[in-house]
Amino acid sequence: MSNSSKNFTKEEKAAIALKAASGQESKLQELAEEHGISVEEIRNWMRETGVTDVNDDDSVSIEVTDDYDKSVTYGASFDTPNYQRIVFWSAFGSAVVLLIIVSVFYVHSYTTSNVADRTSEESQFYNIEEIQQREAETLNSYGVVDSEEGIYRIPIDQAISEIVNESN
Repeated sequence: MSNSSKNFTKEEKAAIALKAASGQESKLQELAEEHGISVEEIRNWMRETGVTDVNDDDSVSIEVTDDYDKSVTYGASFDTPNYQRIVFWSAFGSAVVLLIIVSVFYVHSYTTSNVADRTSEESQFYNIEEIQQREAETLNSYGVVDSEEGIYRIPIDQAISEIVNESN
């Protein structure tokens, strides 16, 4: 219903809005049809120009109080902060964050030390087993200890047998 090809000046809009405000709903319909625009558009023009509908039952009254003056000054309603609550929640939040950080460090150090201990135990076990195996080979084999001094090695079982035979 709106005719976008026709542009109205501010003065024409104000005149149409004033005519619409002086009449009833039927007057709005007449003006809308006469000018080729919608009723809603006329109501928008009424709001823009500050013209109010005389027969409008939805009128609103605004009461100004001292709080309103303060809210206009500050951009919102004036509010006094509750410093005890702010301090409490700040301290509580900081404590929670600190607790989380400490627990992450504890878990990290526990896991790294646990892995290091396990690796150390495995390597010690491997070393002990290797040493025992080398010693067993030394005890059960022939070899030269010091050729210049004439010291030789014989298997332990044979050495024990010879010591027992000499003492008999």
